[in-house]
Amino acid sequence: MIPTTPAVSTVHTNDQGHRVPKGRLLGIDVVRALALLGVFIEHFRVNGWFSAGPVRDTGPALLHWVNVETSSRAMSLFVLLAGVSLALMTGGSRPYQGKRMRTAVLRVIVRAVTLWLISLCIDEFAPSVIAVYAVLLVFLLPFTRLRPRTLFILSGISIPLVTTYAMWVLSAHMDWMRSETPDGLALLARPGSWGEYFVTLVSVGSGFQFVYGIPLVLAGLAIGRLDLHGRAVRIKMLVAGPCVALGAVTVSLVASKLFGVDELLERRSPDDLVWQEVFAMPGSNSVYATSVVGIVFMIGVASALLGGFLMLTDRRIWRRLLWPLAAAGGMTMTWYAGHFIYQSAIGRPQTYSFVYFCAIVLVTLVASVLWRRWIRRGPLEWLVHKAITTVVPAPKPWTARVDKADVT
Repeated sequence: MIPTTPAVSTVHTNDQGHRVPKGRLLGIDVVRALALLGVFIEHFRVNGWFSAGPVRDTGPALLHWVNVETSSRAMSLFVLLAGVSLALMTGGSRPYQGKRMRTAVLRVIVRAVTLWLISLCIDEFAPSVIAVYAVLLVFLLPFTRLRPRTLFILSGISIPLVTTYAMWVLSAHMDWMRSETPDGLALLARPGSWGEYFVTLVSVGSGFQFVYGIPLVLAGLAIGRLDLHGRAVRIKMLVAGPCVALGAVTVSLVASKLFGVDELLERRSPDDLVWQEVFAMPGSNSVYATSVVGIVFMIGVASALLGGFLMLTDRRIWRRLLWPLAAAGGMTMTWYAGHFIYQSAIGRPQTYSFVYFCAIVLVTLVASVLWRRWIRRGPLEWLVHKAITTVVPAPKPWTARVDKADVT
């Protein structure tokens, strides 16, 4: 039964006069913005401070280290945040029941379909991974009624399973990785290929991103089922997260000493796999999808970042300082698509300078702040929200609580 409490305003003005959905957890937007910057680092490959160097030149050691260390981190963070978003869309720490949950599930499905269509449009400019997130959202729906502890356990169980699967495919079925299926908007004109497309997307698509994402989205769903408004929960995340991440790094370092993992990976040929890869942190010598410690590390890092920034954004001074990141984090889909369009428009250069990269980041942050001063959502975020609310309108008494969990 839906309560008949009076409707309240769903938008408020923050400390700087910007329009944001009422009750929105800005700390999550800040973490989302950090993931976006990680994507920029990966796609705007920087190999020079003031001018871009040759394509094969790794550039200064510091820049090369940053490029390597962020190669899979941003994607992992985005995938985990997708799980957090789904938890918020279905009630947060108090999961919806009955008709309310059915409405939320329908909205998630519409969201997933809309994201998939947007992904096909982005594919016209560059390969997009948004389709993977869309499928992961649907995959998570049967798990939305589970408790956080159960979800964390399932996430932990799935980690060795998904990494073993990736190693099995890479060692015995590399032909799966070479299968060609239509992409982009051309796929819509070939419905006969949809089955093959989705099978490929789920099994090996985008370098195992769906498979690799399973433990991450389960952990994200578990985190989103916690009381993220509660200070005690945030402190636990801030303490437990670094412990989990440090534990993963420690295991990796010990394995490197005991099994000589680093030396082994440097000596092997690119086509060879060794079981010790499960103890290697993702990097230039190892595949992220085969790294057990890499997944555990990112769950810990994400927990720490969320706990820390949720606490910081409770304070007015930090809300002001972090607002540019929060503003950009509230429209990451727009910027994700936009940076591909921009690269296509300038001819897709393969390398960039650090100064050029900083200019891109500055423009992104400033434009986000200016946009959010008058409009609460980015263009693509508005499109997704409009599709959801048009296809599955919510009863008015429910509007206030839905917008508190606004993730578009």
